[in-house]
Amino acid sequence: MVEHLRQQNPKLEIIIKQIQTTGDSRSNVPLTHVGGDGIFVLEIELALLQGTIDLAVHSLKDLPTTQPEGLSVSVVGEREDVRDVLVVNSQNDLKTWFEQRASQYIRIGTCSLRRSAQIRSIFPHAEIFPLRGNVDTRLRKLDAGDYEGIVLAAAGLHRLAKQEELAHRVNYLPIELMMPAPGQGALAVEYRNEPDIQLLIAPLKNNIAYLTTSAERMFLRRFGVGCSLPIAAYAALEANELLLQGLVISLDGQRKVQVQGSVQCTFETPIEYAEQLGKRLAEQALSQGAAEIIETLKLTQFQGKHNA
Repeated sequence: MVEHLRQQNPKLEIIIKQIQTTGDSRSNVPLTHVGGDGIFVLEIELALLQGTIDLAVHSLKDLPTTQPEGLSVSVVGEREDVRDVLVVNSQNDLKTWFEQRASQYIRIGTCSLRRSAQIRSIFPHAEIFPLRGNVDTRLRKLDAGDYEGIVLAAAGLHRLAKQEELAHRVNYLPIELMMPAPGQGALAVEYRNEPDIQLLIAPLKNNIAYLTTSAERMFLRRFGVGCSLPIAAYAALEANELLLQGLVISLDGQRKVQVQGSVQCTFETPIEYAEQLGKRLAEQALSQGAAEIIETLKLTQFQGKHNA
């Protein structure tokens, strides 16, 4: 993103500041015990509002679906691969790995409730162990034998150029097997609603990525819950049609509500159309039993924090 800004404004002075958030500083604690929505952005948003920084770059999936008053979000650049990957110690292909372990006790590492629930649906005998830290830390834990496999975002491996190094151990999970988090694979810029800043980042905005992720994030937002719960969504723009799939799943992976729908759309279509699609599918999911799943999830999460 820095290079794109410099291409647009060769004389622009850019200073990069690293800000440690609550989510970063408590990497030894499961996410469900750290806090609610926004634990990876609170300190960054405060810096934006105070004027300490002018722009903040996030993984869109980590951002709450609503921003504090005075701040906005734009999706920039092309969206990376949205899929999750299963990284394993063996060199078997995914089909063989699944067949060998379908009825076995296996240890899989992840701190994502969305991933955990879908893993349990695939591997009923799997035990999920907490896994936090950066990608290198997670891979070291896998190599140390703490897990049979770990689940990561493909986008993270690609941005770190690790896919070739791990090629014999990485299995890309199809969308129909592991639906991604809303906004996964997209980068976002958060900024103050000031004319000069809006003008600065306008050329960086990717309309197609913004449309698809807006539909996904509205699907999540309609449930009134944070991005930490097992709710997944994936949208794609194909042949002037915006297609959206959504999933609400119980923690044990046994109860699912899956919905899908579409709307006529081009990359110039107003964002409101994409958001209406997300809201419509969320309403459909609620009418099909998602509300009961979410209430159970909230209760389980509350009891976990109370007992921690």
